[in-house]
Amino acid sequence: MPKGQIVGWAHSPFGKLDATGAEELMASVVASALGHAGIGPQDVDGIFVGVMNNGFSRQDFQGGLVAMGNEALAHVPAVRLENACATGSAAIHAALDFIEAGRGRIAVVVGVEKMTATPTAEVGDILLGASYRKEEADIDGGFAGLFGRIAQAYFQRYGDRSEELAMIAAKNHANGMANPYAHMRKDFGFDFCNTVSDRNPYVAAPLRRTDCSLISDGAAAAGAGRRGDRGRHVARHRFPGAQPCQRHHGDEPARRARFRRRAARLGGRARHGRDYPGRSLLRRDA
Repeated sequence: MPKGQIVGWAHSPFGKLDATGAEELMASVVASALGHAGIGPQDVDGIFVGVMNNGFSRQDFQGGLVAMGNEALAHVPAVRLENACATGSAAIHAALDFIEAGRGRIAVVVGVEKMTATPTAEVGDILLGASYRKEEADIDGGFAGLFGRIAQAYFQRYGDRSEELAMIAAKNHANGMANPYAHMRKDFGFDFCNTVSDRNPYVAAPLRRTDCSLISDGAAAAGAGRRGDRGRHVARHRFPGAQPCQRHHGDEPARRARFRRRAARLGGRARHGRDYPGRSLLRRDA
């Protein structure tokens, strides 16, 4: 059975971008990804687009928009996938499954969101579409409030872990300094991330602003091919291919509902059932 792997990629910056919508963002990365992989549009057998949207744009059916930026892709089968926070991973795994099943030899995977053109209050409500609205629609703080409740349940079981969250935030911002695509390229440091202040207030206690993600625009694309294929698109960027993301994420509202109901029991467990030893995993010098 042929194994699929990533053979090239391209990425836009994250941030408030000038592109007017997802169509323009996708067009800005697809051609570069094909070029990086050494693939011509005539070689592409399938297109897999990961985008949540859910109200960020009136234009849906984004699977068909890739060909609007490149007419040579107009007759290539295309599909759009949505799996909340695992949307991009779902698109990658679908493309790899497509290749490994023998349905095609070359696939293009695109992930995109255009969020900053939407008012902040509307963004919060759109993101709540990935919650279980029957039980979670009225949570204060929107989607951040939902994760705040999960963090509170964890803290109640395992003690205050605000310092560990600050370590993670400081690490992430430090990494952003080395990433030209990052939305915020500023090293705040541990002390700032660990202190509640006017510049770093609670968004949804115990989560502070530095613990939360930004409203952002961006797109990424990858070419996927069969391992061992000859030609210009010989795989150079191996993607090892974990188990399909649906195994861990599944249906997002149901997963969140289960997690919330069992937070006290699951709070200290890793995905594969191993206990988190706490601070030892989050050394400041890690």
